[in-house]
Amino acid sequence: MGTLGLDMDRGLFLGIDFGTTNSVVSIFDFRTGEAQTLQIDGSAIFPTAVQFEPDPEDEEKLSRVFGVQAKESAIIYPQSTVLSVKRLLGTDESIKVVVGEKEHLFTPVQIAGEILGYLKQKADEHAQEELGLAGEFSGCVLTVPANSTDKQKKMTKDAAVLAGFDEDSVYLRLEPAAAAISYAINETSDKKILVYDFGGGTFDACILKVDAAGGEPSISILSTYGDNNLGGNDADKIVMDMIYEEFKNLTNNEIDLFDETVDDGVSKRQKKMALARLAQAATQAKERLSQAKSAKVVLAPLIQEPKFVNINMEITRESFSEHKRRNALGDPQELYEKFRDKNLDDMVGDTLRCVDSSLAACGLTEADIDEVFLVGGSSALPLVSERIKEKFGREPFKSKISPALSISQGAAVYCEMIMMPTVKGPVVREKTIHPLGVELAGRRFLEIVGSGQDIPSSGLTVESSELLTTNFDNVTSMAIVVYENTSPGRGKNLSVSQAGMKRLAGASLRGIPQGPRGKEKVKVVFNVGQDNMLKVTAKSMSVDGAVTELSVDELYE
Repeated sequence: MGTLGLDMDRGLFLGIDFGTTNSVVSIFDFRTGEAQTLQIDGSAIFPTAVQFEPDPEDEEKLSRVFGVQAKESAIIYPQSTVLSVKRLLGTDESIKVVVGEKEHLFTPVQIAGEILGYLKQKADEHAQEELGLAGEFSGCVLTVPANSTDKQKKMTKDAAVLAGFDEDSVYLRLEPAAAAISYAINETSDKKILVYDFGGGTFDACILKVDAAGGEPSISILSTYGDNNLGGNDADKIVMDMIYEEFKNLTNNEIDLFDETVDDGVSKRQKKMALARLAQAATQAKERLSQAKSAKVVLAPLIQEPKFVNINMEITRESFSEHKRRNALGDPQELYEKFRDKNLDDMVGDTLRCVDSSLAACGLTEADIDEVFLVGGSSALPLVSERIKEKFGREPFKSKISPALSISQGAAVYCEMIMMPTVKGPVVREKTIHPLGVELAGRRFLEIVGSGQDIPSSGLTVESSELLTTNFDNVTSMAIVVYENTSPGRGKNLSVSQAGMKRLAGASLRGIPQGPRGKEKVKVVFNVGQDNMLKVTAKSMSVDGAVTELSVDELYE
């Protein structure tokens, strides 16, 4: 390792695109001087899935199956398989897994940690067996959607630590910025680019400025706008809806696969298996339609009781694009209403409205964009390229790297700069995404950190524009409650109870000297580090003032 010029104290770093549907892992190969995507279990695209089963040696324990095998197991064992866990990061939901007759509860962080741990294990084996490197990957550059909330980022980092990475060596980077590295590393001219990131669970539109005149490209994030509930999974649901409509026609609408309480002659287990097969067939058909003009769907049989029901249908690109979703398909009501009566063309239109918001945020128009860089597996849908060409008057950039691999390879270039600090590489100047602030009396929101502020290499530190004051006589403590405004642009005089306000943390500043109401003043300081994590400090301004820090480790408890 010494001959490679590695920073021995930092160790080996891994670039990970942890996706809703699939994950990709890349390393920087010092032999070739390029980022290299690893084959995990024989494929560069690793399904973000885990299936639990009884441990053959200890029935009180569980063993795990990951990736392709787990995704395929979902057809037979849907109750013991977890898919799309990324969409639950940032929530407090519990994940119920049923193995045999026993129920097991996991948090999203635990499940994500299990999957990341497996990816780390496979990467460690590759480094030792194929590259001849000693040791294991102690750190990682882990990408997150540009529109991530602070809570989502915190839980993602927690999952990486649970997977076995050193806490101080986990770096979070925005997915569009990592993808832009893949584009900009060989760029020789200054350009403004749009990163159109249509992943499995989220959509992000990010405007970047690439300055390449100085030799090493510098990338500045001008603006970003996204939707954390708009992704390829939702496109899959349109295909699934088409198949389910055919099923309803064949059964005269007498069987509801999504209702386990109704007595329609189909067992709960058979319904779960049928739904898992429906979902898998829909995903495969959508992927096929990215390459071909039609896809055949055969599920023979889909169910066997109370009668055999066979699905045999052909879906064309045109029918896929025009079909309007009619069924909830197990989605929560709020999410279903968002996509009800929408087709694929409507969904792509929603992504372009995010693009418009991102352009408006940095004062640019379509004519100012030099290149459109497609990222994410669903960007491969022909309709996406067609609508991009209509809007910008040019074809999207034709990259040698697959849209599905560009994020992790960009993350791997970050890894090179961490492992070899003397080597120059692309510099990404990141910005804050959502406004951050605290709650004032009357449930008012005081914004302290605005969206779109540059984050220096040393981190961004911002003090509150006004001091907090005590609301009652002789109090000795004050509640400090931090909020994130995930729906900015609604003017001033905001309330923390409005839609889009996310409570991040709460703590008590204790030890305040007693005095009349309003006498004691408290200053709040926000710090956003280059690791994209937040720290908040509240300090009494009196001579004997008290200090409290809401560190990243204490947020969301």
